[in-house]
Amino acid sequence: MAAVIDATVSGVSANSYVTLAAADAYFETVPDSSSWSDKTSDQRNRALISATRWIDALSFYGDRCTTTQALKWPREDFEVDGIKLVCTLIPIEIKVATYELARALANDTDAITGSTGTTGLYDQVELGELKVKYKASSTTPGMVNNVFDLYPWLQTYLGAYCMGGATNYAVRLRRG
Repeated sequence: MAAVIDATVSGVSANSYVTLAAADAYFETVPDSSSWSDKTSDQRNRALISATRWIDALSFYGDRCTTTQALKWPREDFEVDGIKLVCTLIPIEIKVATYELARALANDTDAITGSTGTTGLYDQVELGELKVKYKASSTTPGMVNNVFDLYPWLQTYLGAYCMGGATNYAVRLRRG
């Protein structure tokens, strides 16, 4: 079945921060649009929905605008660069992060979940006489703390809005 996007702001069944038409328009303005336009509409829809899910897994400043909205955005009771968050729109940085993460996911579908669960993990670690050997069968597929682990460039777009992230992620401190 084809993926269908619902990008209704504050919608109870919203599953994406952006529409496919908005994503297509965005990618018409970037140098390498072919890495997006060479995908089918269904693949692009799935990538946008997946990107939104990964962004929604992060912790953000402010509060949800309604208790019934499906996604974490829009938000209120916080400001970035002197601009207050409002319940009528989703900040452009959130949208651009969604576009760029969707393109990354569309071009590497195993990037976050992994195909084997052992890619990049150590089989054995030695320090002098101390040796630790891991069981490959006990390794959990998709061991990702958050989306910043694989795509640190997302911090450029989301950093000002996020409460925390990967261990190398700087947290903004506000004193009241």
